[in-house]
Amino acid sequence: MAGGLVALLAGCASLGAARVGIDRTDYTERLRQSEKEQLLTNIVALRHGDAPMFLGVTSVISQYTRESTGELHAAITPAIDSDAGAIGGAVMLRETPTVTYTPVTGDRFSRHLLAPLPPAAVLAMMEAGWASDRLFPLAVRSINGVGNTSRAPLFEQRADEDFMEVVAALRRLQRSQGLAVRVRQKEETFSALARVRPALSAQEEADLQYLSERLGIQRGVGELRVVFATYPHDQGELAIATRSMFEILMELSQGVEMEGTPPSAEPYLVRIHSGTAAPVDAHVATQFRGRWYWIDGRDEGSKQMFLITQIMLSIADTGGGSGSPLVTIPAG
Repeated sequence: MAGGLVALLAGCASLGAARVGIDRTDYTERLRQSEKEQLLTNIVALRHGDAPMFLGVTSVISQYTRESTGELHAAITPAIDSDAGAIGGAVMLRETPTVTYTPVTGDRFSRHLLAPLPPAAVLAMMEAGWASDRLFPLAVRSINGVGNTSRAPLFEQRADEDFMEVVAALRRLQRSQGLAVRVRQKEETFSALARVRPALSAQEEADLQYLSERLGIQRGVGELRVVFATYPHDQGELAIATRSMFEILMELSQGVEMEGTPPSAEPYLVRIHSGTAAPVDAHVATQFRGRWYWIDGRDEGSKQMFLITQIMLSIADTGGGSGSPLVTIPAG
């Protein structure tokens, strides 16, 4: 009988190892969903004229407490036909998670949201294979003086007629690997090494010639200095004026459907629907001022732009290690 009690109380001896996989999956999924909802809420808030507010999750501590009780009752000299005696016990498991949030304010707010993205970071993403026809319309204001459009009232500017054609030519060359861009860093400066494939198709040759003429880049230079500027100083520079995260969010907010306003046919970077009822099949959804806003789960273009924005936010966050979630789960 005593042996049975010991087995009962020892049955949960190894608690931590069993919880690691469960907790990691649960917290990862919830943090991912929370980040998406926070980003969408800020985009919608900007459309309504409110300032963005980000809360960073800096730590998650999940503490488990296991309490065990047991009792044993037995008769010393029971009768032969008596079953006197009893064994019992109880095990209680309690979780007390602690989540620490840090608001993005002050100097970190300036670096995170108001400072333009590093041009080299945009080119590095292109080098890694990210589609240039997604990156440049979202993150770039101009390339060597060829301007992108901006519908956000605070940053409004008309697009150069050639901007999307420049982006399209870059994308065709990127897809066919006719042009490869490599970003190199020397101390505080960046340079882009452009390599052209020896054997080019007629389309690739035409695209390269167009980019050379429209951007004012001399073919055969090979290495271009990457600078943050609207116009290059000479033919050896690639001047890229990038947007800040605040400007990117403002631009995305133009695609929010407002109550009482019919849906627009404008080609917005992302399309955010709204309604009084919760959406059924949404990639991400949030409530703001009693109304639902969401990105349709079937809208691949909007989902891609939203994903790139999430990556850009991480690139722009130069707050250091304090901004990285630390998840502590006792496993002993």
